[in-house]
Amino acid sequence: MKIKSYKELRWVLRVLSGLIIVFSLLMFIGETFFGENPGKPLTANAILQLSVAGAGLIGLGLAWKWELPGGIISVIAFIMLAIINPMVLQYTLLLIWPLTAILFIVLWVISRKKMQGINEL
Repeated sequence: MKIKSYKELRWVLRVLSGLIIVFSLLMFIGETFFGENPGKPLTANAILQLSVAGAGLIGLGLAWKWELPGGIISVIAFIMLAIINPMVLQYTLLLIWPLTAILFIVLWVISRKKMQGINEL
């Protein structure tokens, strides 16, 4: 892969993860303040799911600077969310989240191979 193409992939992943984060925050704000029952206390399960999803979104944000740790955090958070609530897997649009995280990990591998190739010269 050319250096230019993996830099383009990095920017595509950053934009995609940024859109995921912004959309998720907007959905959270909308559901919290303008949902059917605003101010209604959350169940422990809902708090756990929100915490895990928040950790996954933080992982996507971290992946902008550190692709491997951010991607791993995000993938693990999605797996945990799928274990807590298997209904998450029914919404195929949500699979963009772990796919983006996996692509960040792949980007890290590609960039490390490029750095090793440069160091060997």
